[in-house]
Amino acid sequence: MQKSRVKTTHAYGEVSPNVWDDFAWVRQNRQMLLEQYGECIILVYEKQVVGIGQTIDEAIQDAEQHLSPDVEHITPITEFLRKRRLFHNLNSITKQE
Repeated sequence: MQKSRVKTTHAYGEVSPNVWDDFAWVRQNRQMLLEQYGECIILVYEKQVVGIGQTIDEAIQDAEQHLSPDVEHITPITEFLRKRRLFHNLNSITKQE
């Protein structure tokens, strides 16, 4: 079996150089990403979506399929794209009699 070039786990304390910029990019572009990809899991590397899927394994497989053969490995962040859902105060509902 071929080893994955998509590295989604890291040693304790290890942070890849792209991580903070990629998280900031996702936060700034969340609405656009939701409109484009819907609710799913995305892998982002250097401010680009490199893989999508309904599971992390599907997103990794998608990224592997689209990586150029000359790429040795990438260290994407994993983001769970979900629409925000409002929570209602359940106490106010149960106290109404």
